[in-house]
Parts: sequence; C-alpha cells; structure tokens
Amino acid sequence: MKVALIRDEAFFEWLSEQAEQLATGDLSLIADVIRRSAQLHLEHIAMAGDPFEFGSARPLDFGHWAAHRLETLTHNRLRHGEAVAIGIALDTAYSTEAGLLSPAARDRVMDLLRRLGLRLWDPACAPMRPDQRPRLLDGLSEFWEHLGGELTVTLLAGIGKGVEVHEMRD
Repeated sequence: MKVALIRDEAFFEWLSEQAEQLATGDLSLIADVIRRSAQLHLEHIAMAGDPFEFGSARPLDFGHWAAHRLETLTHNRLRHGEAVAIGIALDTAYSTEAGLLSPAARDRVMDLLRRLGLRLWDPACAPMRPDQRPRLLDGLSEFWEHLGGELTVTLLAGIGKGVEVHEMRD
C-alpha cells in the first residue's frame, strides 16, 4: 500500500478492490501484490537518480519516521508493518491538514487501511513528554538525524502522488 500511495494510483485502486480478499490472506493475490510492489520499488531504485540513497530524499520511507519511533516506544510490540501502517495513517492525515491532500482522498486511504485489517492508532502514540509534546514526535528529529541533518519526509499530494517536504509542524 505504501508504494501504491506514493507512486501508483491504479495499484491503489486494485488494492482497494481486492481488500477483503487480501485481508483473508489469499496467497494468489498476495503474490500479485508482492510482484507489483517489487516492480515499483525496482523502478524507483533504478530511475530516481539516487539508488544508494546518498541524498536526503527517501520516498520509500513514507510512514517510517513515526514507525521507527513507535517500534521504540512499544519495545517492538508493534511489528514493523503495523508501525508503518500507523505511520501512513499519520502522514496521510498530516497531508490533509497541510492542505496537500483532499479529505476525500484521506478517507479512502484510512478506509483501505482498515479494510486490510491494519490499525490506524496505538496507545503508544499518546504519551507526552514533560513539556506536553507527544513523545511520538521525537521520531521527526530522529529521522532528521538519520537522514544526515536535512529533514525530508514524503507526504501525499494525491493518491499515487508522493511529494517531499522539508519541515513538519508539531
């Protein structure tokens, strides 16, 4: 779903049409998903101009700044894919709040996450630091450091249209 959201609207539509069967673990459909996802990842690596990710842009990390922090906050109770799903939900919601993504597109993303059996929230998202800033937002500064000092986060300008931003407001 991650790569469909940032690269391929038609793949997102297909996932949406097949969501109930995918959620049951239909292996033939899952094989199709893996093939298409691998193809999109390969196209990105081969065509994006930065195959070794020397720069700060890593669009395939969509949803990951929050995911990495959630894995830490839950002591890996949340598996990577579960944490990325929550990160996708957060970045999709933020994309709408930032005026990049329509509320209707946001709702479609959230609906597909739910229909695939993925959670949009975990109690680990709520704890606050003493200054009342959510601990989850520490993931942004950690991600910034991981990228070598320049924050570049992929958000959504539409389904299938990732866009890079260099700052995010708390």
